[in-house]
Amino acid sequence: MLLWLGENGKASASDWPNLNKYLDAGYDIVSIDPRGLGETRMPYKAASPDDPLLGQMDFDRAYISPISGVLADYVYNSVLTGRPYLLQMIEDVEIAMRFADQKINHAEFAVIGTGEAYTLSSTVAETLLNIKLLPQADAHAAKWTESVDQKQELWPIQYLLPGGAYIH
Repeated sequence: MLLWLGENGKASASDWPNLNKYLDAGYDIVSIDPRGLGETRMPYKAASPDDPLLGQMDFDRAYISPISGVLADYVYNSVLTGRPYLLQMIEDVEIAMRFADQKINHAEFAVIGTGEAYTLSSTVAETLLNIKLLPQADAHAAKWTESVDQKQELWPIQYLLPGGAYIH
């Protein structure tokens, strides 16, 4: 069983060429939208004095803006309530695994992430038991230490964890 995690949620028609090679390799594929992404995105744009250009961006870029986007508000609030968003996304994958195991009864699971979702897929493989990460040739898992060292202002907000960024 392969859990497919896409950059903007579950697999779409543009993912079919990549999905076909895994289908041909014998994988059954399950793809989900982690909460707040894909079809479960909150359907509005934020306006913020912190980022005056936010309202002029296309919906996808404005939604995930780490400065003051809608997803950023959700992520910051999740940290304040003690249920960090990254851990919620890992939980979403675990729920999908349990569902697939009950319905399809597969003992072995693999996970793959495209684009920025590679960070989630590698974190899932590190965290959950009995799931292996399928490597992507050009994929890179985001690391907070790299963002801090490079003094990046924009970074993938969905991977924020308390204590995740530190100076060493």
